[in-house]
Amino acid sequence: MIMSWCVPDTEGVVTKGFTLLEVLVTIAVAAILVAVAMPSYHRMVERNSLTAGLNDLVATLNYARSQAVSRGTTICVCSSGSQTACGSGRAAGDWRSGWIVYRQDSDGSCPATPVDDRIIRVHAGLGPDFLLRGDNGTPLSFNSSGFAMVGRTIQGGRSDIGITRVVCIAATGRVRIADGKSCSE
Repeated sequence: MIMSWCVPDTEGVVTKGFTLLEVLVTIAVAAILVAVAMPSYHRMVERNSLTAGLNDLVATLNYARSQAVSRGTTICVCSSGSQTACGSGRAAGDWRSGWIVYRQDSDGSCPATPVDDRIIRVHAGLGPDFLLRGDNGTPLSFNSSGFAMVGRTIQGGRSDIGITRVVCIAATGRVRIADGKSCSE
C-alpha cells in the first residue's frame, strides 16, 4: 500500500507572531540602548534640578523686588533653615536650607529675626546635594525703587555633577543666572 502525504496549500495564508529569536534580539538591543543612555539621562535630570532650584531663588528675588516697589518700602531676603530667622540651621550665607522674604523693621533695618507679621514668603530647602552659598550672611534688600542696596552673588551647584552657576544680583536690582563662578559677562 502506498501512502501519500498531503501538504496543505499555504499560498495566501499570512502567519502572525514573532519567533523567540526575534524577541531575544529586540530585548538585547533595548538593554544596550538603556545602558548607554542612563548616565546621560541622570546627568540631564540633575542639571535640570539645579536649574529649577536656581530659578526658584531668582523668582523669589524678583518677587521681593516687585514687592519693594509696590509696597513702597524695603523688602529683605535672607537664607534661613528654620524659616523664621536668618541664617538659622546652617552657616550664615548657606541658602540651600531655604529662605524668607520679609518687610524691614520700623527703624529701616533688615533684622536677623523678623517679626512674624512682617514675613511675606517662605521657601523650603532645596536638598543636601545642592550647593547654594552667598558671599556673606547678611540679608539682601531691595529699596522702594527696586534697587538692591548692594550687588551680591550666590554660588549655586550640585556636588554630584560638578556644575557651578552663580546668581548675580546687581545694584540696579537686576537678577540673573550666569554659568561658571563669576558674574562677568
